[in-house]
Amino acid sequence: MLDEKWFIEETAAQALVEILNNKYGKDYKIFDHTDRPDIIIENQIDGTRLGVEVTHLFYDSDEARYVFGRSNERHNPPAPEYLEGYVRRLNALLQQKSEKAKGYNHDYPLALLIRVVSPLFHMCNFKVYRPEIIVPPSDFQYIWLLFYDFVERRWTLLKQLR
Repeated sequence: MLDEKWFIEETAAQALVEILNNKYGKDYKIFDHTDRPDIIIENQIDGTRLGVEVTHLFYDSDEARYVFGRSNERHNPPAPEYLEGYVRRLNALLQQKSEKAKGYNHDYPLALLIRVVSPLFHMCNFKVYRPEIIVPPSDFQYIWLLFYDFVERRWTLLKQLR
């Protein structure tokens, strides 16, 4: 039986594959769903692989519960501090995942995919706060933020941090 974590990682990776294929002329498919990294995608043209660690950005656990349908109480952090809170959380997540990646055994490049699932922090906020985002040294060759496109109603907005 598939668990929720597996499904969430898989759908984020599928969105990444679709973006890489459509917007960047690649021919990736999900090759394997593992633990370290979460997903391995493979270019169908030349066989090259990319390990993808998937994580999600929330303001806090209350927002995560709301977004994943575990709470009916809508989470609204106090403005304007909430935007700085996302940036602090993102910086902590980048540091945590960078440390975790040091223990990965891999023969291919690594990528970190951060799906921004918060309905309150979006691409326009990212553009404003980009100078405050700290990308630590890590084994990740690529670090992407994945945003939901409310016009297309799909996960199609990808911003590269590295």
